[in-house]
Amino acid sequence: MPAVQEEERELLQIQDFRKGYIYFLSSLQSLSGAFLQFLTSGNISEGNKRDLLPLRKLLDSELNKSQKKIKDIIINLDEKHLYPYMKKEYNRYFPAGLADEARNEFVQFHIIFEMLRNFYIESKVSWEEIKKAIESANFHENEFRNDSLLGFRVIPALDRLVSLSIFLKRMSHVLQIEKPETIWEPRATKPKFKENVTYRLSSVFSESLYQTEFQEVMTHSPFPEEPLEKKQSPPETKSQEIPESKKTTPRKESIVNYIQAYGKYSWNSDQHYFFRFETDKYKEEKDYFKQTISMDLHMGADEQILRSELIRSLTSLERKSKSAEELEKDYLNFLDRFFDFCENIIMMNINIPSQLKWVFLFHIGPSHFYMIAKKFLTEVNTGFLHLRSLDGKKVSRVIPTEVVKKNVIDYWNRVVLPNVGEEKNNLAILKRLSEVVENCYKEVSAHTIQCYEDLPSEIKASKPRVQLFREYMNQWMGAANIIVFKRFVKNKSF
Repeated sequence: MPAVQEEERELLQIQDFRKGYIYFLSSLQSLSGAFLQFLTSGNISEGNKRDLLPLRKLLDSELNKSQKKIKDIIINLDEKHLYPYMKKEYNRYFPAGLADEARNEFVQFHIIFEMLRNFYIESKVSWEEIKKAIESANFHENEFRNDSLLGFRVIPALDRLVSLSIFLKRMSHVLQIEKPETIWEPRATKPKFKENVTYRLSSVFSESLYQTEFQEVMTHSPFPEEPLEKKQSPPETKSQEIPESKKTTPRKESIVNYIQAYGKYSWNSDQHYFFRFETDKYKEEKDYFKQTISMDLHMGADEQILRSELIRSLTSLERKSKSAEELEKDYLNFLDRFFDFCENIIMMNINIPSQLKWVFLFHIGPSHFYMIAKKFLTEVNTGFLHLRSLDGKKVSRVIPTEVVKKNVIDYWNRVVLPNVGEEKNNLAILKRLSEVVENCYKEVSAHTIQCYEDLPSEIKASKPRVQLFREYMNQWMGAANIIVFKRFVKNKSF
């Protein structure tokens, strides 16, 4: 029986599951998706790209498989899929046909356990294969391998799987799995139904889970073909469900670093509607305001400026006697105004009807909206903090990206979600929005081709066509427009 300290450690490691199965899986999906995006981004040096080349086939294959497995299990965990499957499987557990809420919950709990267990077994092999391949490959820059690949991308995913294994172990204890040491093997497990056990997520978080004795005489076996020994035993202690206040109140102050802006269906509950920020990095960036001597908080004058010019701020907000808290408040107020400005520019560029504004923003999703806001900030050359180094000798300019990400999440919760109603679950509206964006994409593409044709002949002769398009693309199409096109035209989820 694990010591009390060990059980406390387990509970800390599975905290994310308090937010639901989907949150945990989405965070893992975000890690694998970000890894794939990193491999195809322009942030890798040519030398590192060459070193990665022998690994790309394996990495792309395993990461894409990981994405598919997570997407599949998220869909299967959706109530509209899970409940019918539970009804279908019920007779296999209870052939006598006796149905009640407790037995339904037992069957569903074990089905979820099996889904997560199989997912864990397959994912562990996949991520360990990725880790092994990276560790055994030749890299000229060890820092790139150890930090950019392993430290920032592979190890966090493996850590998440360790949390999943702990969660599964605790689920197996609630289910009283026969031969619990075999749960990491591919073969199906055999649970035992107890009348007085609560088969819900909350039971896994019982602070005395391993002290709970499951010795009740079995009155109903889900697998009657294998007779169970009956023996006298003291009454079973009921596994208590955690009170609601305990579910939602953490042991210590914490920051909610994610948003699941999901709808009811798989097409509006995928990675586009999930967003997160790094808590530790966010806390570091909050401390930047203690070093801030000025902030660039100007707004772009119009669409053309946003799309092409970099404007030097002539109205930087001087720190003067303001505290770090006051500076942070000023910065967050600026971000709210800037987000509103970004919305208006997007709506104007894409020709979205005003009555569809909020459902349009909902489907853009917080992740893509962050990318748009970040692109605007850098193009307009605003949103920078001017930081004095601790020794006072240097001044640097930074955009606190995790602070921006957190404010996107706050903005989504405060402004976007309260303004969008049941229309977010209307597939016809999403298809209509997609058609509007696609029509705009066709018009802008035609304009882009014409811009290329209008270039002086000496410029067209100086470089390959593809290279010129790459260099002028943001100017011709609009950097923010490109992000919207990728979301609605290239990355459809319906």
